Amino acid sequence: MNDPLKDYQINLQNMEYDPPHIGLGIELLLVIKGELEVTVNQHACHLSENHLLLINANDIRSMKGNKENVVLSLQIPLEMIEAYYPAIHECRFDCDSSNEDNGMYMFFDQIRQLMAKIFIAHYQQKEGSEIEIYSMIFQIVLILIRNFKTTYLGRHAHSRINDERMKEILAYIGKNYRKPITLAEIANRHYLSLYYLSRYFKEQVGESFSQYIKQLRLKSAVRELVYTDHPITRISLNNGFPNVKAFNKAFKEKYRQTPSEYRRLHQIELSDTEEDCGKKKSTLLTSPQFFMEVSKYISEREKSTMLTELAVSTVYIALPPEPMFTSEKGAKILAIGNLEYALHEEVQAELRLIQEEIGFDYVYFSNLFSDSFAMTTPLYQIGGQFYQMDALLNSFQRLGLVPFIRVEVEKEAADSAGYLKKLDAFLQHSLQYFGSAFLGKWRFELVFREWGGTQKNFYHAFYQTVKKRASAVKVGLHVPVSLEASKDAFLKQISGECEFVCFTCNPNEKVDFTDMNNRTFEGVKNFVKKTCKQLKDRLSSAGLAKVPIFLTDWNTLYGNTMDLSGTFFRSALIFKEMLDAMKEIDGLGFWIDTHSLEKNNTGRGHIAMNGIALLYYYQIKRPAYFNLQLMEKMALQILAEGEDFVMAKGENGYQLAVYNPSYINPSYSVESYFLHSVTKEKKMVISGLPPGRYQIRKHILDQHHGEFYTSWINLQHQDIYDPEIITFIKQGTHPDLQIYEKTVDSALYLQSTLTFNAFHLFEIRPLG
Repeated sequence: MNDPLKDYQINLQNMEYDPPHIGLGIELLLVIKGELEVTVNQHACHLSENHLLLINANDIRSMKGNKENVVLSLQIPLEMIEAYYPAIHECRFDCDSSNEDNGMYMFFDQIRQLMAKIFIAHYQQKEGSEIEIYSMIFQIVLILIRNFKTTYLGRHAHSRINDERMKEILAYIGKNYRKPITLAEIANRHYLSLYYLSRYFKEQVGESFSQYIKQLRLKSAVRELVYTDHPITRISLNNGFPNVKAFNKAFKEKYRQTPSEYRRLHQIELSDTEEDCGKKKSTLLTSPQFFMEVSKYISEREKSTMLTELAVSTVYIALPPEPMFTSEKGAKILAIGNLEYALHEEVQAELRLIQEEIGFDYVYFSNLFSDSFAMTTPLYQIGGQFYQMDALLNSFQRLGLVPFIRVEVEKEAADSAGYLKKLDAFLQHSLQYFGSAFLGKWRFELVFREWGGTQKNFYHAFYQTVKKRASAVKVGLHVPVSLEASKDAFLKQISGECEFVCFTCNPNEKVDFTDMNNRTFEGVKNFVKKTCKQLKDRLSSAGLAKVPIFLTDWNTLYGNTMDLSGTFFRSALIFKEMLDAMKEIDGLGFWIDTHSLEKNNTGRGHIAMNGIALLYYYQIKRPAYFNLQLMEKMALQILAEGEDFVMAKGENGYQLAVYNPSYINPSYSVESYFLHSVTKEKKMVISGLPPGRYQIRKHILDQHHGEFYTSWINLQHQDIYDPEIITFIKQGTHPDLQIYEKTVDSALYLQSTLTFNAFHLFEIRPLG
């Protein structure tokens, strides 16, 4: 909704100063922390912590505070209530919690709790959130009407008029003058002729209907001009004028000035003591700490009750005779960073573990000719200049890993002629040492900072050097996703020699982590899928429609701590993006670990992590590791798919993945009530399975089964170095597995309680 007259607004902010202002609706202020001075119609009120105050519509109010206060503000337009309670325009409310000793404390507590729940629901943006929010707003309005209402004669009523019917007509005009009402409409309401009402109105009021309503609208518009910064067009529409032209004409007839001129001369001017406060000074608050402070107004009993009211959805799947999508799984690429990192014993142990339990196709690294491999030890020199590199590449070969070599040209090959000479010698040596069968599987990815004639020449020379020694080796190019049209020419020039393309994808570059509005984060939903399609379209226009595409570095929204993913558990996001990518491209990359990168970024805020990491220190498995293991159990013969589930068929039967992807600000994941409130109950009814007995294996990957951050945080964030602690964390970090049997006659019923970003996999295996 975009209509300012009908939309509620809720904000958590630090309020230093807000100049005199007229609100067109009810405004509720709740001081969460600190103090605030509010002046309403020249009456000053001091608000301290937990103080709740209502400001009535059309009251002039200003506010002063300091940099320490935290204020929750809820604005409810009268037009939102009017359809259900027409008398709202005649109501004033006396709602000030400094009067709690009058026995109204229970009602104040109810309003505080409802405001807190509205705030949380507003930023959750769950399915049906708007219905939930509007229902709670109307609960507040009902409490106000039944317990805090003071009725008064409308300010536009004429006290000298005794005629009851005319009083009723004037009251109606006072409530509806902001709308396009006519005398004919009023005549119909009161069963009067238009001619009679026109004469009757002028006799009673002393002026015609059109003059009266125009003066009423102008009087209201003047207050809005002086006490708000609303645009002139908005003011004209707010006050019942059909357009700004009609408003300007009427205004000039009465005040001999245009609205803009009048505002310039009469807008509220501040005294010299307030020269620093001339403009509104407020800051929307984004810290998760304030989020938790708001939730303190929700009683523990209320939280417990709400947590049992899970969002439940049922999906009916009728299995088709043929898969809707079939594909082979793409290559798995394991990134280790610079090649010399593989010299470390820890990295070698990680490589062995991953290959034993998952099995990758490529090992991805850069800095092939690192200075670390220079032969300075006489004993090593006997083995030749590539002795240490041979040992590493040999270990890769034994593990079944093929080198995927990233060459950052400007960084690694500043001396292009010297680099190509060394490359030629290395390839000639590798052909003799490893043989053509292994060498022929290698890939070289060239990465350029700039694209132009010099880079094109180097690419061609590199390609020719490789092909001269090993024609089967593939040479490709790293392509930025934001591929400008000016680079199409470069791609077309090398298209005959470009045998694959690599790219990276990180949605965290597109979001503002200080923005509390979850619509921002919803914007990166299906980010990998969209990016893949965008890149494929650009490559197609450059003549590279059929080249293999590899996503070497990618990410989902990431967490809020340095060394770990932290409180923002994200397995559902990882699975969904991974599945989308596998359907679009030919290979997907994962980092072996990122701890060295993270240590180097300490104190720099959010980590620009290169990609999804599988392990932490001492081969402790991250959730992504288990994501990948479970993905290996799935086939890419997809029978049915939705926003939060996918069903496939493989050699061992059927697989059903259900997940709860949550695109929220990661900062919210520190608030337990918020996390519990996004839990979903998923029921799946599957028809079309061959009748018989089935074994169900349910794998559960969530914050309690497969994440080691909770164990680590319980140790007070200590460094992990004690062997017993390491073993304890490893043993306690794994997905849960439930195994049971079911007989299927007509349909199979499955159910999952999915917590925040949880991922569940059902293996449905026929028996007998």
